[in-house]
Amino acid sequence: MKENKFLVLSDFDRTLAPEEDGFVIPSDVVKEINEYSENNLFFVVTGRERKNVRGVKRKSVFELSNGLKPTGWVLENGSIILWKGKEMIMVSKQWLRDMEEISAKFTDAGIEHALGETILFADNTLDRKDELEGIVREVSGNRGKVEWNTDDAMVMASDIDKGRGIRELVKVIDFHGVKVGVGDAQNDVTLFQNVDVKVAVGNALPQIKEMADLVMDRGPGYGVLELLHLIQNGALLEKAKLL
Repeated sequence: MKENKFLVLSDFDRTLAPEEDGFVIPSDVVKEINEYSENNLFFVVTGRERKNVRGVKRKSVFELSNGLKPTGWVLENGSIILWKGKEMIMVSKQWLRDMEEISAKFTDAGIEHALGETILFADNTLDRKDELEGIVREVSGNRGKVEWNTDDAMVMASDIDKGRGIRELVKVIDFHGVKVGVGDAQNDVTLFQNVDVKVAVGNALPQIKEMADLVMDRGPGYGVLELLHLIQNGALLEKAKLL
């Protein structure tokens, strides 16, 4: 199967970008992915925001991506799609009102957080998990949920996840080939559930490695390059034992 028959969907934190480098993608990784993306489909699928609206200052995915130019982006855990100058935002006005009320209650409770366009981010708050999730339930009922990525909480609309973002993306770009997802942590489960080939980078959590069809030897960034080399060499499906 030719390269352009594959759609690569890559997580960002700890998959493309190493935590020890402040989640900045290494320059040589950026260069190779940009070259790949010139003639192939490569989308970044991440919980990160494109801009910090309010609250604790977090670097946006564009500030960290070090010049990365993929085919497109699926941001804020699947709620925003950016492709060829087009933009899709998939949350309701009610959820945006809920976000403001949740933010106010987090502030009253002393829970530090940041607002993106469709998600609240509360990093390093796993020790306050029950309290945080209780506030979200109180305000939004079944309209909101909390997803955890290691110790970090993302508060989002209940109908949003990476899987929905991928399903919407596939419709938008009218893709009918092989979907390849690569990730490392809990919030990549719905990514894996919506692709044909599941790939874990070498540093992935055991749960993700167990779900994967293929585990790369290397970690953030370089594990993704290993995957691209397999695609370019026509060896991915055989290596993943899917032929």
